Amino acid sequence: MKNKRVQANILILLTVFFWGISATNTKIVLEEVPPATLAFIRFSLASLLLWGINRKMNPGMRLAKKDRKRMVFCGAAGISLYFILETYGISLISAANATILLASIPIFTMFGEKMFLNRPVKREETLGAVVTLAGVGLVIGNSLNISGGYQEMIGSLLLIGAALSWVVFSLANKALEHKYSVLFNTTYQSIFGSLFLLPAALMEYNSWGPISSVSWANILYLTLFCSALCTFMYLSALKELGATITNVYINLMPFVGVLAAFIVLNETLYPMQIAGGIIVVIGISVANMKPGWEKPRYKNKKVLTQKS
Repeated sequence: MKNKRVQANILILLTVFFWGISATNTKIVLEEVPPATLAFIRFSLASLLLWGINRKMNPGMRLAKKDRKRMVFCGAAGISLYFILETYGISLISAANATILLASIPIFTMFGEKMFLNRPVKREETLGAVVTLAGVGLVIGNSLNISGGYQEMIGSLLLIGAALSWVVFSLANKALEHKYSVLFNTTYQSIFGSLFLLPAALMEYNSWGPISSVSWANILYLTLFCSALCTFMYLSALKELGATITNVYINLMPFVGVLAAFIVLNETLYPMQIAGGIIVVIGISVANMKPGWEKPRYKNKKVLTQKS
């Protein structure tokens, strides 16, 4: 049990690293590729890759009829909606600000688990979340501002919306994670997510044009690491650690994202952001203080069904 928890912590750390620098990669590609089109390319390619791997790893596993609506809902919330909101948001604000705003995920997750899954929030988790949010406040520093006016505000709201959609996905996915393998869930959610992204991509037809080799390299990185591998690692960690603990790690993304934006895009890096990253690490340590925590027990597992 302890080894599984250690492995889960390593997986989520790798996920945070790859996702943390993804805003910089996305910002580069958005110079040539419109937002919804980029999201569709990422997940259509990832779906093909995952489908082939899943066929070999889970040849006898099938999606039950009763779980189809929930699987489609998870694909729509965690893939389609999240990445449309995220990609359009990143197109309007800096890569550093984007990763900072996505750090709101843990707080929304705790509220979601408390309200919809009747999960008691432990003191260590609450303290860890508060400490990490304090670190996020420092990471924001002078970086988060509204100097961009209307565009900056819209981009920020889109990123907050993306954070909320990911929390909904995390909670709704709880009912599927013990029925199917992580790879199976990742594959089907990516496929359904790609289908919902297609109409939005077609609406950007007039903005399509040639794509350079640099952009294709970044698209492949986003596809292989961020869309396929990271989704798999995130769901693996989520299954072992639970939604609140897993999402506390997301608070590392601002530090990783700001650093990547500073190195690659020459965005400003402030001393307070470095100090905030250190505090975020302390918060994660506090949240994981008791490795023997029980996994959450939910009183009502049917709460997060798709609305008709």
